[in-house]
Amino acid sequence: MNEGKLLNINEASNYLGMKSHAFKNAYYNIYNQKSPKAVRIGQRIYFTRESLNDFVKNNEITND
Repeated sequence: MNEGKLLNINEASNYLGMKSHAFKNAYYNIYNQKSPKAVRIGQRIYFTRESLNDFVKNNEITND
């Protein structure tokens, strides 16, 4: 897999192990398109693996 490749919404949801509708709901509704950070090319939205990893790390629940 090419690490520099931009991921579309379906690929990003697969990368995170989520159903695509759950990821779309989180991105378009819950986080108001601010997280994870996306790249817009024309009308299409893409994500980097780095932004998806940061999204997961920033939303981890700790037991502290």
